[in-house]
Amino acid sequence: MSIICKNDATIAIRVQFHFSAFWTGHPFPRCAVSGNITEFVWLFYLMDGVAAYMLKKKNGMIKDFKYHHIGKGKEKDRMDRRQFLSLSAMAYLGATCNTSAITGPNTRDVCDFDIAFITDVHIERGKLAASKFSRTIAEINSLKPAFVWDMGDMSLYPNSGKAYLDCIKQLQMPFRACPGNHDIALNDTNPRRLFNDCFGPTYYSFDFGGVHFITLDGNTVVQHQGKNTIDAYLDPCQIAWLKADLEATPQQTPIICGIHIPIVSTYIKRRGGGTFPEDFPIAPQFNKSRAEALIDILSLHNVKLVLQGHAHENERITVKGIEFISSISVCGCWWHSGEGFERGVDNVPRGYRVIEVRGGRISHRYISSCESRVDRQGEFMGLDNPIIPLKSFAIIFNCYDAPNGSTAKARIDSGPWAPMQQYTGKGGYIKMQMPHHFMLRTDTTGLTPGKHRVTAHVTWPDGTIVTEAASFTVTT
Repeated sequence: MSIICKNDATIAIRVQFHFSAFWTGHPFPRCAVSGNITEFVWLFYLMDGVAAYMLKKKNGMIKDFKYHHIGKGKEKDRMDRRQFLSLSAMAYLGATCNTSAITGPNTRDVCDFDIAFITDVHIERGKLAASKFSRTIAEINSLKPAFVWDMGDMSLYPNSGKAYLDCIKQLQMPFRACPGNHDIALNDTNPRRLFNDCFGPTYYSFDFGGVHFITLDGNTVVQHQGKNTIDAYLDPCQIAWLKADLEATPQQTPIICGIHIPIVSTYIKRRGGGTFPEDFPIAPQFNKSRAEALIDILSLHNVKLVLQGHAHENERITVKGIEFISSISVCGCWWHSGEGFERGVDNVPRGYRVIEVRGGRISHRYISSCESRVDRQGEFMGLDNPIIPLKSFAIIFNCYDAPNGSTAKARIDSGPWAPMQQYTGKGGYIKMQMPHHFMLRTDTTGLTPGKHRVTAHVTWPDGTIVTEAASFTVTT
């Protein structure tokens, strides 16, 4: 057990390998005490003596939610400090029975496991969304990850919380949740009430298999032009908790963070939006100074990945040794295709991501899902119909998961390779500039009528090579 934050108002205790968090549902100082992994009980003690909370969990799901006044209230609801500390000690003892050294794991102690990272389900779209999401859940169950981590926009509001909970009951492994901007009630006195009731705290950390996981809540309700809306930042209390949690994590322990609204992304710029509050963006975003401040905090520690949602696209950017991954939405473009093939705003087939931990090394891969499943890593655009020979013809290749900074080349038939440039045109469902698209402008007037073949060769910054080819027809 280690104390990770202590001052006149708050104290937070974290037991290695187990859940810890600040409770975010109340406007006064609070803390969380890690729980008993055997009985799945978490205790929350509010330091001003108002209340203690117990979350009883079964199979990774919230089962019960109660509070007890400390030294106040009705006898049946009262818990004195001695009882609370006794329960805390029991939780601690139960936890330590299932952990290795409290000093934290060495890299060689990290287990091999997978997790499924999903985001932006948008269950509010009704029966179609629930049906297609259920099929994705069945697919994830077949992969047998250690747990599922949802990075938000489940869309608990306006009235979709029950539909989402009914779906995730089908999961055959534990579940963790992060709030998205569509999981916050803009006009509620407690905007996080429904998320708290369904899943517990909106920011917290936990350990699994020798890896430390941190879920952050970047959604802040603000007023803009007389209406409540979401701006992206962490309040001072959460920043203090994050710093303390990172400081308490042994240096050799790998860390993976999760947040809904991306800390690092070029989405808003590519879509043509500005920076709040000077120019309110099309969608909530971290402005430059807030993003840089968070990156500076994270880069001081062994943070490997930051998993992000919100953008409904794949975009991967490495800053100060940390890979920030905006991952494709489960819903693609808000389920707009009905029962058909569904794509995100970057024309990537809808899906999710698997994080793999092997021999202390952390990697990840994008997986397209169900009716939108493909067995390739990219596709050429606009070659389905015969082309007319032109002096300047654009060949565009979408390399579904290529990180920013990748390079590409292409050739037609057995001709010479020619460099491809980043494609800056607009496309996709919302007509915006898309990442991981490459373009070759070439003279096709010398091609004979009939079938031809184009090949793209994309090299990622880490040396990974993606090669895809497609046939096309030249007409006269």
